[in-house]
Parts: sequence; C-alpha cells; structure tokens
Amino acid sequence: MAQRIDPVDASVLTLRQAVTYRDTGTQHPQLVALRSLKDPTLQPVFEGLLQAKEAPMRVDGFLGLSELRGERGADPEQLKALGDPAIQTVAITECLGLGLLKPEGIRAILAWKDLPDYDRVLLIAELNRIKEPWDLAMLGEAASSATAEVAGLAAALALEKGDTARWRAFLDQAASLSTVDRQDLMRRIADASRHYLLGPAAVQLLKVTEESTGVERTAAMAAALRVAPTAGRDAVLQQAQADRSLANLVQCGMLMLAADDAIRADDFGVLKNGDLMPEAIAEAGAALRTPGMDPTVPLVGLMESANRPISEWAVRQAEKLSPEARRTVLLAAIDRLDTKETPSMHDRLLAALAAQQLIASDPDTLLPRATRKSGRPEIPESIVAAMCDLGNNQAMQLARSMRGSLNQRGESLALVTIAKTAPTLTTDEVRQLGVIGGGGGRVEEPIQMQAAWLYLRHSNQLAKAIAKLTPR
Repeated sequence: MAQRIDPVDASVLTLRQAVTYRDTGTQHPQLVALRSLKDPTLQPVFEGLLQAKEAPMRVDGFLGLSELRGERGADPEQLKALGDPAIQTVAITECLGLGLLKPEGIRAILAWKDLPDYDRVLLIAELNRIKEPWDLAMLGEAASSATAEVAGLAAALALEKGDTARWRAFLDQAASLSTVDRQDLMRRIADASRHYLLGPAAVQLLKVTEESTGVERTAAMAAALRVAPTAGRDAVLQQAQADRSLANLVQCGMLMLAADDAIRADDFGVLKNGDLMPEAIAEAGAALRTPGMDPTVPLVGLMESANRPISEWAVRQAEKLSPEARRTVLLAAIDRLDTKETPSMHDRLLAALAAQQLIASDPDTLLPRATRKSGRPEIPESIVAAMCDLGNNQAMQLARSMRGSLNQRGESLALVTIAKTAPTLTTDEVRQLGVIGGGGGRVEEPIQMQAAWLYLRHSNQLAKAIAKLTPR
C-alpha cells in the first residue's frame, strides 16, 4: 500500500525549491511568486535569504523584505549589508524599478562613501522624478565619468539646474563613439529623460537626433512628448508629414496615442493616408480626445491589430471611458477569443488585461463567461488567471462565486485567490490547498509555490516549516 504523503512535508518540499540556489536561476521566479504575496509571515524566510552565500538569493531576500516594509521603503542598512558594490547596484536598480526607495532612504545611500557614480546619478534622477530637492553638488564628478551613459545622465540632470557645460562635454564624449554605440547611447539617455522627467534634456535630444530616423529619434520624441510636450508635438507632427511611409506613420501614431494631452484631436489627421492601420489609429486617437464621440468601435478595432503595443494600449484606455463603454470594450477583448481558431498568447494577455479591469468595475459580467461549459476554454482560463494574479478582495468575492463550476485548474486558481485574502478557510479548503501546494492542482509552478505557503499559513504550520526553509 502506498504511504500517504503528509501535506505539510509536501508543501515544505515545494518551498525548498525556491530557497535552493541553482545556476540556471530557476529559483528566482519562484521567489518572485512568494514575494508577490506581500505576506508579513514570509519575513523569516527573506531574512534567511539575506544570509545565503549566493548573491542572487541575497538580492531576492532584500527585495522581499523591502516590499514588506510598505511605505517605509527599502532599508539602506540592509542594502549595505549585501556587501559587493556590484550586487548593491543590482539591488538599487531593482528597487528603483519597483518604487521601493523613498526620499529618506535615497539620501542615506547618497551619503555613503565610495558610492559608484552609476548608482549616484540614478538616485539623484529618482529624486528629480519624485520632485524632491537636490543640487548640482550632489552629482560630484559623475559628469566626467568614462562611462558615457553615466556622464550623459549626469549631464541631463545638470541641465535641470541650468548647467549646459556638462551637456556640451557629454556630446563631445559621445562623438568619439561608433555610430551604432552613439545611437544606442542617445536612446538610453532619452529613455531616462522620459522616465525621470528631464525636460531640458529631452529638448536637447530632439536637436541631437534631428537628422536621424532610428530608434534614438523615436525615443527622443517619446521623451519630449511627456516632459516637453510642445517641442515633442512639433517633432512628431513634422516627422509624420516628412515621411509618409506606412512604417513611419504607424510609429508616429503610436507615439501620438501614448501622448495624451500633448496631442490634440485634429492632430491625428496627419496620419491619414488610406492605409488601414494609420487610419484606425487616427480614428481612435481623435475619438478619445473629442467630447461626445463614442470611441468604442475604433478601440475595439485596434485590438485586432497585429501590433502588440497598440492593441494593449486600446484595452488599457477602457478605464477612461463611461461604465457602459468600458464594459463594451473590455468584453470585446475577452469575447474575441471565441473568434480565434488558435488564440495566441497575446490574445490571452489582452483578455486577461480586460478581465482585471472588469473584476474591479463590473465582476458580474465575468461570472457566466468564467463558468461556461462550451466555447473556447481560453476565455474562462484567462479570467481565472487574471483573478488569481490580482488576489484582492474583489477577486476573492468573484472566486467564491465561481467555485464548483470550474475545471480542476480553475478550481485550484480560485482557491488560491481566496486563500490570499480570506482571514480563514474551511477545513476542506485548507485540505484542498495542501493538495495544490504539494503539486496536485494542475497549476503553474509559481502558483504552486504560493499555494504551498498559504497552506502552511492557514493550517498553522509555519513555525514548524520555517526552520526547514533556510537557504540550501
């Protein structure tokens, strides 16, 4: 007779995969899944990761603890304890991307001795982005860095304070690079200008890239449209008029769609040339900016675009619409799966994006689609995946309404969704959660990781388990 596996042991075995370092890095997405729970009871696990000998494990531990600190943000002392400056740079970059560094923490790090110039300019740029005070002296010698990207970002920051000398020196430095390297450099500085809200630099980059039609020019226009809108609008309209090729008009159209108030409704007329895609972009852009005009039809049309950024943009615009129009657009993004012989991953992504919005605004419309027994299975699959990914109270309520009407994987995802938020579970729900955590729920590995942890928490077995979850 086969011996029954203890569900606590099975869940611990699942979780030990996440705290076991592998050269392939496969433990990282598992740890990201655990981090995404934002569960304070995970603190001892993340603290244990800080003691791991492998740097990637320490970084994940640090990021997990930083996320649990909420509005306090990352702890500079924990960051310093990571040791290796290169690893600290990785952690700082990750923290900035996740919004985990707060003004007080940034200033504490800037006071460190021997802080690398790369870290310094990123941190000062973040102060600029969040509109916190900083001064030129804080840049130190970063503008003289032999690393062109560091010198460029420092020079772009200096422009914010009216210092043009460092920008001129940076342009001289960039001129010595190969054409390919110079174009890539300008693209990266333009991207930084857009993200960190560096308006004067964006204007200068428009001048530097004026004769180019490459990615650096597109990045410069995107930056200017966000932080120097008048200059950005002039540049993109001029480019659309100068080059009437289909590729250029679509590229300009994408920039214009993303520009919001920097572009007016009548500006979209410049895209019209008889080709389907530019015409569709023009119609949707103008409709969204014209009071009283119904944008639902053009937005639904853009969803059918083979251009992934444009179709995703169309779905995300639904949140700006009236409740009825929003419902129409979002349900269209989901129901279109029934028209596909073989829905692509992108088709499923659009449906999941739409489902997440509807869970927040109109969850009742999703219930019959999630629990139906006919039609393409990708529709209920996309809805339950979006629900589990959200993992909030609204998702929990929808999950409770669905349970008992889904396939095995759907039932597993619904239960994990509930377990993320519900203060308590029934005895049977805890038992089923243990089955999922042990590998019996037909879910992806990250969801299994979450189920294993949630099972241990809901079954009051964390104290027993944590001692077995030190890094290996």
